[in-house]
Formats: sequence, C-alpha cells, structure tokens
Amino acid sequence: MRTAPTRASGRVMVAELHRVAEIGRLGAGAVVVEPVPAVKLSALARYGLASKAPTLRDLEVDRQAATLLATVRHLETSSVDDALDVLDLLITSNLLARAERAGKAEQLRTFPKLRKAARTMASAVEVLMSAPEATEDRLVSLVEVWKAIEEVVPREKLASAVETITAFVPTTDDDAAAEWRAELIKRYRTVQGFIELLLATIRFRAVEAGTAVLAMVRAAAARAKNRRRYGPGDITAHEALITGSWRPLIYRNPDLPEGQIDKAAFVPCAVMHLHHALRRRDVFAEGSERWSDPRARLLDGQAWQQAQSRILASLELEVEPAGHLAELASALEGAYIRVLDGLGANTAVQFVGGRLQLEKLGAAEEPPLMKELRSLLDGMLPRLDFPELLLEVFDRTGLPADFTHISGADSPMEDFPVSLAALIVAEACNVGLVPIEKPNVPALTRARLLQVDQGYLRGETIAAANARLIAAQAELDIVRCWGGGHIASADGLCFVVPVQNLHTGHNPVYFGRQRGATWLNVVNDQVMGIGGLVVPGTLRDSLFILDAIHNLDGGPKPETVVTDTASYSDIVSGLFAICGYQFSPRIADLADTRHRSVRTTGPVWRPSSRRGSSRAVAVCQTMTSTAPALAPHTGAAVAQIQLAGVADRDAARARGEHGVVDQVVDELGGAAILLSGVAVNRRVRRG
Repeated sequence: MRTAPTRASGRVMVAELHRVAEIGRLGAGAVVVEPVPAVKLSALARYGLASKAPTLRDLEVDRQAATLLATVRHLETSSVDDALDVLDLLITSNLLARAERAGKAEQLRTFPKLRKAARTMASAVEVLMSAPEATEDRLVSLVEVWKAIEEVVPREKLASAVETITAFVPTTDDDAAAEWRAELIKRYRTVQGFIELLLATIRFRAVEAGTAVLAMVRAAAARAKNRRRYGPGDITAHEALITGSWRPLIYRNPDLPEGQIDKAAFVPCAVMHLHHALRRRDVFAEGSERWSDPRARLLDGQAWQQAQSRILASLELEVEPAGHLAELASALEGAYIRVLDGLGANTAVQFVGGRLQLEKLGAAEEPPLMKELRSLLDGMLPRLDFPELLLEVFDRTGLPADFTHISGADSPMEDFPVSLAALIVAEACNVGLVPIEKPNVPALTRARLLQVDQGYLRGETIAAANARLIAAQAELDIVRCWGGGHIASADGLCFVVPVQNLHTGHNPVYFGRQRGATWLNVVNDQVMGIGGLVVPGTLRDSLFILDAIHNLDGGPKPETVVTDTASYSDIVSGLFAICGYQFSPRIADLADTRHRSVRTTGPVWRPSSRRGSSRAVAVCQTMTSTAPALAPHTGAAVAQIQLAGVADRDAARARGEHGVVDQVVDELGGAAILLSGVAVNRRVRRG
C-alpha cells in the first residue's frame, strides 16, 4: 500500500483505484485527531512510510498505533493524488499523445491522394476561369464549358477528385482536432476499463462550471460496460458539451444503424471533458491534496475578519486600496520621467524604424594587475579533497547536528560526520556507495552508510543544514560586500531521470527520447542557494518559482526575483507583487513591448514640458488603464494570496492589471539605468 505508481497505463489505473479503495476501507479517516498538531502527524507519517515492517512491529504499543494511524491517514490522501496523477499522465502522454501522432500519420498518408485530387480540381477550375464571358452578342452555354473541361480532365476523374477532397477535408472549421479524436476512439477499451471504477472509488465534486461535466461523466460511466444500444435522446442532457468534431463521431457513425449513437466516442468525449475540468479545478476530488478544491482554502466570513489585519500587515497592504494605487501610479510616472530624462542626453540611443536600438559595446580592457591578482588568489586556495573540505565545514558550522533521525530520537553515533560526509560526496558526485564504502572502517561500511542514508538524509534535514550554511555565509565580511541577500535569481537545471517515475516529462530538446525533470534553484546575491524544488519535465516555471520563494530554507526574504522569461504573464507578475516581491524576468523581444500608464484624470504626459519627449512617446506607447478596475480588489481580496486558483474574472483582471503596472515599472527602471551612461550600461549587461 505504501508503494506509489511509477508509470501510467490502463492496468496501472485500475490497480491504483483498487489501492485507494483498500486504504479507504481501513477507516483511518474517521478517527478524530484534531487535538494532535498537524506537524506531529506529518512526522509520524514520514517515519511510518520510511520504516520497514520489523521496525514498526518493535515499537511500543501506543507509538505503534499512533504511527500506523498517521501513516494510513496520509496514504488516504496520497493514494487519491497518485490515482489522479496516473489518470492525468495516462490521458496526456498515452491516449492524447498517441492519438495525435496517429492523426498526423494519417494526414501524411492521405496527403498524396489529396494533392493529386487538388491538382485535378485546379485544372478544371483553371479552364472554367478562362472561359469567355457571356455578352449580348454571344452566349456561353454550360455544354461548351463542360466540353472544354473534359478536354483537360475527364468527368469521371473530376468526380473522383471531388469525392476524395470531400472525404479528407472537413466540412466545418470549428476545430482541428478531428483526426486525433477519431484515433482516440480506437483506444476506447482503455477508458472503458476504469471509468466506472473511477467514479465508484473517488468522490468527485464540482463547482457550477463543472456540474454539467460531472453529470456527463457519470452518464458515460453508467453506459461504458452496458450492452444496450443508445440513441440521441439518451444523451440530450449533455448535448451542449458535444461540440465540434465530436458531433459527427458520436451521432453519425456510418458503421452503426441510423439513430444510434457511438458509445465508443461518447465515453472518450466525457473523459476529455473531465480531464480538462480537473485541471481547471472546476471538478475536484474529495480527500485529495493536489487535486482538491482551492476555493475551500480561501478565508471567508468570520475567519477572514479575524485574520485580515495580520495578513494585510504581513503583505504591507491597507484595507482601503486607494493609498496602494496612488503609490503604484506615482512609481509608474516616476519611472517614465527617469527614462525621459535619460533619452535626451544619451547619444548611444537611436530609433530605427520606430524601434529602440542601443550602441554595441566594445571589448572592455582588463584592469591593471588583474593577472597578478588571479595568480595570488590561486596560490592562496588550499589543495584538498572534497571530503576533507566537507569535514572542515562540519567542524566550523556544527552542520551534523541538523541531521536528526527520522524517529525523532537523538541516539549518538560514533564518527557520524564521517559517514555523513561520505554520503554527501556519493550523492553530489552521483557515484553510488561502491567507491566510498570501506569494510575495515566502521564509519564507512555499507551497513552503516545505508543506516545513515535511510534514517538521517531526507528533505527536512537537508533544508535545516542549508539554513545553517546560509547563516554562516552571511557572517563573512566579503559576502556583505556582495549584497544583503535581498536579490535572488531563479533558474532551472534539466536532467534526465533514468528510472520510471510519474513526475517526469518529455522534452526532446533537453531529454531526447527519455523523460526528465527540472531542478529549480534559487540563489541570492550572497552566492548561496537558499531554496529549490523539483519540477516535472519542463513545465511553466513562473508559479513554481513563487512556490520556491515561499518555502526558502533560510536567509532574508528577497525583495527582487530575477529570472529568464519564465513563462511570464501579467497575472504572475501581479501575484509576485501582491506577495511583496519584485518579479524581474528578462523578457525576450522586449523591444516589441507596449507600455501602459495608470490614468485617472487628464493625460499623463505633456510633450512640451520636457526635453526628448518625442523619444519617450516613441519608446513608451501609453495605453489607458483605469484605477476603478483595480480598486475593488486590491485591498482585502488580493491580500488573500490563495485567490490564484479562483475563477473570479474581476479578481483575475485586477491581478493582471496590478502585474502590468508592476512590470512596466521594473522594465522602465532597467531602461533608465541603461540610459544613464556607458559604464553603468556595461555593468548591467554583464549582470
């Protein structure tokens, strides 16, 4: 029951649903555990998941019961998450991906026939277009036109070409998914095998937008294994969801009798709608963590009133948004003015075809004595092995104290730092235990290394040790010259995962034919990794960056987060700003960006008042954005940062508009620095 799935298939999906049902029958969720802190339950569950059965059997009776209860309660949630992860991967990677590939292959297979038919049609139409027009003196009969066409293309050949084009070209342009949907129907047996069990095992609920989808899925599950024949009247209630190329596939299957729907098309159509609704959380699963309803976590009513002042204070916001909006408008206008001041005096700036261009920087000369300084520093660096360096860091910082046993017991172990250093070397260099184990050294035997690895090396102990290193690094004098830790950079390192795992993804650019993941690392301006997390495949990483920033191992809270483009959007920038961070992605194609201004009354710019204003107008094409769109939401609503998952269009628009203003301020701030001089420009570009 503790083993999570590693791949996705129809059989694995059925097995995972049976696992969910088996864990649910234990009834651990019905036990009242409110007096016990959630942190303690999590610690007991971690120990229960990591320990072997003999270890759990040897525990004291009360400790054993508490550990098993916490473990099973955790498994009730994680098993539902695992089952829905399998469903998601099964649909996206197995069903959809294969159907799309088969659909494209079918298109390529039919392309020669279609091209030949189109050439025949073109020849006939060319004759038709070159026929003389009828006049008062001369009439052109249809017989003459057909005679001219048949001299080029026989009528039978033309009729065959029309039939071919009619068969291969859809009659409507409502969607381009007809090919892969037709291929998806061929995999109906995969869906048929689990859809009924899925609804019987997992309790799905829906918001208003997902109610129709959930009803359609329940109807499809009831019909999946039923041998009865169904007609259009049996699915009238779900007709609104049967759109595009699904309609002919469901209602007009030429292989079925007239008036009978194709059940093999209706069921996959319902599953596709369920998958889309699950991802949007219009449909969600009770008892799940990752696939639950994010709206249920919002503070509302009395709970929000009690937490309002504390949350607003932590986000440095006021109840009334007027002051915050005024600060945004002032910062934006100030950024425009600083760019305007720099444009007039900087000769390195040109406008070519309405686009801003900066003069290219030449090679900078190396400062005097730089070569001697490098030689001096190289001579000062000690020559030592990696394990020796680790042991010295252990001695100076007391790092081994943060690696506590998973059971919570603090049992002393002789030469524990040696075993810990050996395991860190093995993990960091990815060499395994064979090169580091030594049977004649007690601290380096395989049994000792496995004991330390299983009991002491885990996520929370590594995070605690990293926090100690961050604090020690900040105490160094030279580090204080680098920065105060208030600027952070986030980027990802892609790597191939050689074993089967659900939480990996395909990307041929980075992983070839294999699957992989991305380690998203956050580094501050004191050159310390302050946090990170693993991202499946190469997904959009902007929201993962925000998650990593909220779960740092240590160090001061960064004020500015620098990334690459990072799947930037206005809403993402607004979420960062509301949470107190300046999101500064280095956006590609920045020259094409159209900037806005917050305008309440009158024009923001008066071109005659400042030098170089025509340049400013060319660079910063202002668009009107009104403050009332932000006002109802910038105060209390946006302070609840969980609103990221709520389908409130007004709140989402408010976050987007907030992000637009915040991002324009950041971009114009960078532009003002670039325009301030060549020396500063060079430093910024290097940074």
